[in-house]
Amino acid sequence: MTQPLSFTPDEIQNDKALGGVAYITVIGLIIAAIVGKERRFVMYHVQQSIVVGLVWLASLVVLTVPLIGWLVGWLLGVATLVFMILGAVNAFSGKAVPLPLIGHLGLKFNLVR
Repeated sequence: MTQPLSFTPDEIQNDKALGGVAYITVIGLIIAAIVGKERRFVMYHVQQSIVVGLVWLASLVVLTVPLIGWLVGWLLGVATLVFMILGAVNAFSGKAVPLPLIGHLGLKFNLVR
């Protein structure tokens, strides 16, 4: 298991708004990744947001399966919305907490240097 990430109070205070933007649509993710590429707190939330985006893409793929796929895809879509809101609230609040169920996958991107 890896060491939990820690951020200085200055990193959090200066970057929490941009970290929250990472969860607001794909455009927000791209903006946060480009503008905050040297900011550790922002990149932490960028990698979490990438995983949320992958769950959303999975929901779109699952939706193509008739009947059961529609139900599962819809549930994944709702979960995506919940993850986006939870991630944005964490970022705007200055927290670096992995998202439930999927957050550990974001840490595998290793974007925080």
